[in-house]
Amino acid sequence: MDKGAKLLKELCEADFDAIEAYEEAIKRLDDKSIADKLAQYRTDHVSHTEVLNRFLKTRNEEMVDGPDAKRLLTEGKVVIADLFGDKAILKAMVANEKIMVKAYEEARDSDALNVDEKAQLAKHYDDEKRHHAWIKSTSEQL
Repeated sequence: MDKGAKLLKELCEADFDAIEAYEEAIKRLDDKSIADKLAQYRTDHVSHTEVLNRFLKTRNEEMVDGPDAKRLLTEGKVVIADLFGDKAILKAMVANEKIMVKAYEEARDSDALNVDEKAQLAKHYDDEKRHHAWIKSTSEQL
């Protein structure tokens, strides 16, 4: 597997990880309006996995169907946060999205990716920045 394919695979696994974290958070939030917003962001992550898997397929690489082993760390933050309410759940999600922002920021300009891949990763990066900003702002308001 070349460097570009490895990068796309890791991003796809991270997005699957984020999907699981969102599912855990949505189940635990008391505030339905916040849960609804997180459900929208979860949908963005699903879309990201679909796009990334298309890129992997184009590269004749195996597609990704779930997160890597690190998912327990992300889910665990949300499960533990459940003990302290909506604000703590959102703080855990802020930490998760910060990781996603950094991953896409580092990946979008990689020399191992083609022009189409870079353009799409820049859009994903914008999604992640939007997710992070909204969750952070909302957590600070609680």
